[in-house]
Amino acid sequence: MDALILAYRINVVMNRKSQLVVLGLFLLGRVAISQNLYIENGWLFTGLDDDVIQNPGLLIQNGKIVAVGIESPVDGYTILELTSQDYVLPGIIDLHAHYRVEGMGVVRDDTVAMPKIFLANGVTTTFPAGEIEPYKMRDLRIKIDQGERPGPRILNSGPYYGNAAPDWNKDFSKEDVYQRVDKWVALGAKGLKAKNINKELLEALIERAHQHGLTVTAHLNSGVGTSVNPQDAILMGIDRVEHFVGGDLLADTTSAYNSLARIDPSDPRLDEIIQLYVKRNVYFDPTINTYGSIAQLKEDAFKFWVDEKAFLTPYYREIIGNPARGSFGDLSEKLFHVKMKVIKRYYDAGGLITLGTDRPYLKQSFLGFQIGGFAAHREMQLLSEAGIPNADVLRIATINGAKAMGLSDRLGSIEVGKWGDVLIIKGNPIESIKSTRTVHTVVKGGVIYSTDELLAAAKGKLGPMSPDDWTNK
Repeated sequence: MDALILAYRINVVMNRKSQLVVLGLFLLGRVAISQNLYIENGWLFTGLDDDVIQNPGLLIQNGKIVAVGIESPVDGYTILELTSQDYVLPGIIDLHAHYRVEGMGVVRDDTVAMPKIFLANGVTTTFPAGEIEPYKMRDLRIKIDQGERPGPRILNSGPYYGNAAPDWNKDFSKEDVYQRVDKWVALGAKGLKAKNINKELLEALIERAHQHGLTVTAHLNSGVGTSVNPQDAILMGIDRVEHFVGGDLLADTTSAYNSLARIDPSDPRLDEIIQLYVKRNVYFDPTINTYGSIAQLKEDAFKFWVDEKAFLTPYYREIIGNPARGSFGDLSEKLFHVKMKVIKRYYDAGGLITLGTDRPYLKQSFLGFQIGGFAAHREMQLLSEAGIPNADVLRIATINGAKAMGLSDRLGSIEVGKWGDVLIIKGNPIESIKSTRTVHTVVKGGVIYSTDELLAAAKGKLGPMSPDDWTNK
């Protein structure tokens, strides 16, 4: 159990004539209490317009936004007073937020450091996009929801559907898929993820998930062998697609990775698959950053503003070392440049985009040093550099994710009635999207968290502690 204490300097309204400045302890021991919170001064990006506005007064009560535009709160409200350099944004929604760490030949979902790192970066809601230890992730979600642990809101995905799942049986039938879906819906899954699945079972997954009112996303392929091309998945009714837009330009004689690296992003034949996404209202999660990270690119977006290696345990840092870029890194560099051009074309055509970081930390299949949470800001910068206006980049990172999960009535923008999830940064993100990297305060459900305190509590905690740490469990 975490006994994390987060401190933040606040004004507590004692009465309308006097205020007492105190050092507020928002998480003490087990329980985090939703604050009745008033945020004054600074600027707001609500997500409803293309620019920021002067903060007219933001009131959060019992975890929900109850007013946007109010001069003074009632007695008993915590006041968070901002400066003219502070900008308030809706909480980030990461729809490909891996908690997975691999070391010692063992793969685990990390529930110690990753939740703090995500939240510290303003990621207030995550979809884990396939869980290696789904019961442990469900337990983490419950503890976070009950205020026992700090972390983002977790929309559990449960186990993968397909060969990516450690317990997947190659002889599974449609009935087995139905039973698996029914079980995890009962356990609280909020969306489902397929990877390395065949057409028949993907169709069964989509059918059953929709019967329960849940969405399905997938890491698909080119159609080579028994894999599924995104175009076929869209025709089946899939809700979201990750990594590869797909279509006939992906030759079904090789993998999507190899095929995409060879295509011409200006090929007019790409319009056909893009229009299919648009007509079917299917969301695309490009995860551009992860390919640049795998390639260990030196572009500005991949520079470190925080020492991310410091979050690894000393032992894990030692065994990871400094691996050189391999052949997959060479391929990923080609993929990165193709994807940067494809995503702009997709955006210009009216395609729906969500933000996903796709940052498992793997020793055996090294994917780069970047960690999820920080990667959300890299992904936004890359979308901006691809030519998408910053206001729309911010919406991709917030309201689009809420819409894609069917939660836009509760998340994704700063509006009355929605959950009180915001992050506070220094600098105007409409002028420079890199300003989102300066997040210093996060409010989730009305509870205030200090970025510095969260990151300090996560340092040295990610990965195995010793040679026999994970192998003996």
